[in-house]
Amino acid sequence: MFPTFEDALQVVLRHLDNPPVEGTPEDEAFLAALDEVLTFSRDGQNDEDGLEQPAVIDDDLRARLEAVAHRRRPQNPFGEHPDGIGPTLGMDLRMKPG
Repeated sequence: MFPTFEDALQVVLRHLDNPPVEGTPEDEAFLAALDEVLTFSRDGQNDEDGLEQPAVIDDDLRARLEAVAHRRRPQNPFGEHPDGIGPTLGMDLRMKPG
């Protein structure tokens, strides 16, 4: 989504202390940038020569970004079922008497 790691990092840093209102286009851009920054800093990014290079952010910033990402992600991405079974199964898994 973002052309460079630095572009994504700028978006994250701009909204880090005051994240946008959830559900807005700005919020979607912030979360996408946050995911990219965390992914690039963990897994790496392609440099000009096509080599994988991890983007460097300090440990304190990484911990802060991961905390924000954890708070902003849905607690149960598979729906309301407590065991994480989503509605795509097309059946009722509740126990019925008799």
